Amino acid sequence: MTPPVGSGRLNKAIFTAIACLFVLISIEVTAQILYRIRYGQFLWETTKNFRVGGYLQRVADSRHITTVPNFSDPPTSRDFVSIDAYGFRRGAQTTIPECPNVAFIGDSVPFGSDVSDRDSMPSKFFEYLRRANDSRCVINAAIPSYDLFQAIARFEYEILGKFKIDTVYLQVHEPVGGFNGFGAQWRPDMDFATTTNLKKNPAQIVASIAIVRNALIHFGLLEASGYKNEETFNPADQRSLDFYKREIRRGLEHLHDLIIQANARGLVVAPVTVPSGPYQRTSQGYHIALEALNNELRQFAEAHKDTVFFDTIGLLRSYPEADVFTDYDHLTERGNDIVAENLLKILTSK
Repeated sequence: MTPPVGSGRLNKAIFTAIACLFVLISIEVTAQILYRIRYGQFLWETTKNFRVGGYLQRVADSRHITTVPNFSDPPTSRDFVSIDAYGFRRGAQTTIPECPNVAFIGDSVPFGSDVSDRDSMPSKFFEYLRRANDSRCVINAAIPSYDLFQAIARFEYEILGKFKIDTVYLQVHEPVGGFNGFGAQWRPDMDFATTTNLKKNPAQIVASIAIVRNALIHFGLLEASGYKNEETFNPADQRSLDFYKREIRRGLEHLHDLIIQANARGLVVAPVTVPSGPYQRTSQGYHIALEALNNELRQFAEAHKDTVFFDTIGLLRSYPEADVFTDYDHLTERGNDIVAENLLKILTSK
């Protein structure tokens, strides 16, 4: 019996479609396995769009994540990261509980992302202390992606009552992106470690896309956008903006109370510091959220005699961006050195 006209073409098309689907599935399965090998978990296991592993682990309290004590990257790692027995990033300093410590809390900027342990700002600052024959010690308790509220929680859970504190240095970028990304839905407990994937995109599901995206970010061909890839904050939404600013003030007041409990001499707060080029490429809503945080920090310092607003924006503006910034807001070794040197001037003048 002669097959119907066109049935051969149809069968060939079906076979081709099945073969292509098989190839795509095979690629994705392979990508998921490679992702698991590289990042320590499958992409679908990255709870709430935040990857833990390496020197980070989850905790069931308001910190949400913290460091893994005694962690150390392979010596061949580009940006060598090691964590001491207390859970703080190593550097030129050694953590000494009974020494009057300058404790650095915040995110990847004070932590020193993109540079090695000894090139972080806290490590550079410790070196300046020793050159000045200043006996104070240093704790680098910052953690990449931490927001204001996580940084405060870490001080409360891991430092208060356990270490002698002279001064606390705070610098964070979040909750700027979180508020801009979630707008009226934003709450203080929403951070990179806890926000649900309300805005899940293919890069958060398909490993082959995620691997390519991460590679482009690594080689500087794509900016890591975080919350900024989708925005819901309406700049005209004054009610949400007032709530955002009120929660920031509440967090800062809580930190101040903790510092008083620690018998510390004072607090230094630094603003979100972004080069003018990348700053101009962000949205109006992002500008409003960022400036609101910086203004709250400045006003808080003006209202408290034991608090200093360290204008790192003005400080770094006089230097070529490529000399002091590695990307959107992280600092080069030179940038960290400049900030550390000027921080010592602030603390010795007080």
